[in-house]
Amino acid sequence: MDDGRTDLDALAGIEPFTSDGERLGKVSEVKDASFKVDAPFKPDFWLPLNMVASVTADRVLVSFPKEQLDHYKSNEPLVA
Repeated sequence: MDDGRTDLDALAGIEPFTSDGERLGKVSEVKDASFKVDAPFKPDFWLPLNMVASVTADRVLVSFPKEQLDHYKSNEPLVA
């Protein structure tokens, strides 16, 4: 039975890291063309899915270093 979930929904709960190894928090939601990061002790933010370089069982690697994070993060999800 199809419950409406996609493979991208499996990202929820996985920790995203920048290309230089900085942990950003945990993926809390996937919506449209973005995923939401639950950032510890900071406001949550959205990142574009097209910035995901690779995914393993416990890590989402984005394709940019932490110093470029402000360039990619958003307060709202991107529309696909």
